[in-house]
Amino acid sequence: MFSNISKSLLFCTNAIGPNRALAYALTKCPVFLEPSLSQCRNYHEVTGDIICPNMVRGIDHLRDPRLNKGLAFTLEERQALGIHGLLAAKFKTQEEQLDICRISIDRYEDNLNKYLYLVELQDRNEKLFFRLLSENVEKYLPIVYTPTVGLACQRFGLIYRRPRGLFITINDKGHVFNILKNWPEPDVRAVVFTDGERILGLGDLGAYGMGIPVGKLSLYTALAGIKPHQCLPITLDVGTDNQDLLEDPLYIGLRQRRVRGKEYDEFIDEFMEACVQRYGQNTLLQFEDFALGNAGRLLAKYRNKYCTFNDDIQGTASVAVAGLMAAIRVTKRKLSENIYFFLGAGSAANGIANLTVAAMVAEGLTKEQAQDRVYMFDVDGLLSTRREGGVPEHAKAFGKNIAPEKSFEACIAKIKPSCLIGCSTVGGAFNENVLRQMAQNIERPVIFALSNPTSKAECTAQDAYNFTDGRCIFASGSPFPPVQYDGKEFHTGQGNNSYIFPGIALGVIATATHHIPETMFLTAARTLANYVSESDLAIGRIYPSLSEVKEVSLAIAIEVAKMAYDEGYGCAYPKPVDFKRHIQMRQYNCRYEPQVPDIYKWPEYSKPNYSECEGRDYPSH
Repeated sequence: MFSNISKSLLFCTNAIGPNRALAYALTKCPVFLEPSLSQCRNYHEVTGDIICPNMVRGIDHLRDPRLNKGLAFTLEERQALGIHGLLAAKFKTQEEQLDICRISIDRYEDNLNKYLYLVELQDRNEKLFFRLLSENVEKYLPIVYTPTVGLACQRFGLIYRRPRGLFITINDKGHVFNILKNWPEPDVRAVVFTDGERILGLGDLGAYGMGIPVGKLSLYTALAGIKPHQCLPITLDVGTDNQDLLEDPLYIGLRQRRVRGKEYDEFIDEFMEACVQRYGQNTLLQFEDFALGNAGRLLAKYRNKYCTFNDDIQGTASVAVAGLMAAIRVTKRKLSENIYFFLGAGSAANGIANLTVAAMVAEGLTKEQAQDRVYMFDVDGLLSTRREGGVPEHAKAFGKNIAPEKSFEACIAKIKPSCLIGCSTVGGAFNENVLRQMAQNIERPVIFALSNPTSKAECTAQDAYNFTDGRCIFASGSPFPPVQYDGKEFHTGQGNNSYIFPGIALGVIATATHHIPETMFLTAARTLANYVSESDLAIGRIYPSLSEVKEVSLAIAIEVAKMAYDEGYGCAYPKPVDFKRHIQMRQYNCRYEPQVPDIYKWPEYSKPNYSECEGRDYPSH
């Protein structure tokens, strides 16, 4: 009687567009009036942040996390929306609900359980989740992001409950755009995507890496106010070379070895093109946790074609350089007066080194002079052009024509760096001998142990102070507890990328920027460094408190927005007169808003006198 296409419409009235009316009409046909179809309902999905009241049923205000306010619905709202009786009689404000959430989280001792509670809260009540996170950044950032998110990724097969983004596999090559169309939200402005090959310092986690883009985009909203519906996390599943995962019955990804080479590159090309086709040229595309072999080359390939950046390379670089800039106020040494030594020569180390070079050039050095002040050490030893195998292609700029050396400690003694930066993911690599040598090299050594998670940090904050006689300036990638040394307490800085990427993303989105130049990250670094107060420096911290990160993000967004127009990248017209107000008007409001439509009155008019109609000559029908 009906075609297969017609039948698919009949069994669900969620169709959109011209077929919707047809589908609705056909479901009135008696042949379809059977109990199994009684649960079908009309399309009502909420998209964007502008809600059409007559498209949302009452109970959907409780089912949709964007709309749900729990017991905060007022009596008027409960009655008007048709949800009166579906909620307990008690009315609780959002502030009361926040208190309950804090009590509930504190009852869990294990951080993974706290993570799961917060994930469930986000699935149930979006505004409450983001307000809780944004008002308690220092407390909950380590839960929703590093270091706990690393454990969540490792356990992803156990904790996976519902889709929070898209999984696009190599088997979908040739059909990527069609998969993007399945995402119900059309107003996507930021896509964070990973292929899962280098998740934090944990290595290849394949499809389990989805926890990273999900967590990253939560911070986009909580720390910068980017609207959650504008954010899309994606995992590009091309397989995994992690044998444990391939043998794990709980693994949720493709159970095959990683696809590489031409097929992989064509897949990434198609993905980038499909994102722009679906959401526009100004869509922010953020690379996340790609391995060394792909991270740098893909950034170089796409940075001038798309609105894109790699947070592991550029975000890490920006926050590290901000720390170096802030340290100037303690060491009294300009950036160009330091000798920098990197343990690790991967994408993060090269990103930091290149941005540090740019900062030194801004101080007056030539590029070659600046590069001469940067040394690197990888698994094969000091990056020397004389060593067997030479210098890796991605780090050619920092290879030195000096004698090869495989002893890290010997290099520290010979080169005498003033700044030691760890990007190696080798826990404890900055041992007592290394730290004591740094203390001999210079009065105020700068020690950055940036590897994540905490177990991969090159040294602890306590060891850094103990073995440098309390004279070091320390920062880490993951948080460390306060340090006790010589009767004083020091609160060391966490060089967390969350100081940088939310603000850059907010500025880029608010101005519809079409490309992201490297200089934007130097601008962000300067803005962050300027936010460090004297009181921060006095307690050993070269970054502001994480409780200030929302203000920092706004400040970075404003400077990025100004730069976008100054250099011809901004496309939102007309150019804003007040950048701060322009950006704030586009930020997410995580406080509850009334859900009853505005009721207002029109002015009263005098009643017409219908007797005056007599004698008038009206056109005949």
